[in-house]
Amino acid sequence: MSCVFCSIAAGQAPAHKLYEDEHFLVLLDIFPLRPAHVLIVSREHAPWLGELSAAPRDALLALAARVADVLYGAGLGVQGINLLINDGPVANQHVPHLHLHLIPRRRGDLFALCWRILTRFLPVGRARIDARLADEAQRLRNALQRES
Repeated sequence: MSCVFCSIAAGQAPAHKLYEDEHFLVLLDIFPLRPAHVLIVSREHAPWLGELSAAPRDALLALAARVADVLYGAGLGVQGINLLINDGPVANQHVPHLHLHLIPRRRGDLFALCWRILTRFLPVGRARIDARLADEAQRLRNALQRES
């Protein structure tokens, strides 16, 4: 498969999965902009929001609200969340498969966020980020299971 998210959904590529249902996978972004940066990825391959079938499109924000509640309550110091869909390559969509970013924020983190936007794809500090992702994944996976 050439689509990384389709490969993850098919179990052919690794990911820090937090939750899955009939329409979506919830996983950690491997190039996070902030700690606990979560993606809600459609199981259906739809590059654009307008191409996503009605049932998952209608369920997307309900799942986002559930995941946001978990992020706020997981003891990670989350004070706000940016919800972001980059709809198309001109909108900075790197993977042409619909996904919603939930980017946790804290008061005063704008400089760190901007720095991470500029450096997120550099290999520097990758081992530290991978270790943090494993810890965050376990914590959030447990919290999502308790919410079910």
